Amino acid sequence: HLAEVTGDEGFDSCGVEVADEFRALTDEITEILAVVPDEHRILVVDHEAWGYFADQFGFHMAGVVIPGGSTEAEPSSQELAALVEVIQETGTPAIFANNAGGANTLVDAVAAEVGEIEVVTLYEGSLGDPGSGADTYQDMMRANARAIADALQ
Repeated sequence: HLAEVTGDEGFDSCGVEVADEFRALTDEITEILAVVPDEHRILVVDHEAWGYFADQFGFHMAGVVIPGGSTEAEPSSQELAALVEVIQETGTPAIFANNAGGANTLVDAVAAEVGEIEVVTLYEGSLGDPGSGADTYQDMMRANARAIADALQ
């Protein structure tokens, strides 16, 4: 513990405070996402980083545009065609893409192939600009939860 090493008890109280904030944030996100019915709790995302979110909040990862998690990877045309098929079979209304845009060309190509599907931008790996409503970690997570809930409810 830092409190033991430094002799500063403030580290313990700060850790407790932050843990409490994150527990409250998790509860708030759970509440935001409660509007999404079980049959719509399907995520198609640009890469696998959203697996943790899916596990935490009860979503099924139906597909990933860039398998393997690296934005440098190039999925094959067969993989993209299989993803289009999964999206059509599940009736997923949205693909969620990273605000940094690493895979957006591929996401747009998949969306064009599917047809009637929305591409929803989520904050990932970076906060939003000041005033964006996603300029802290907590606000970023709330903004993402609202975007997902709006797209899937």
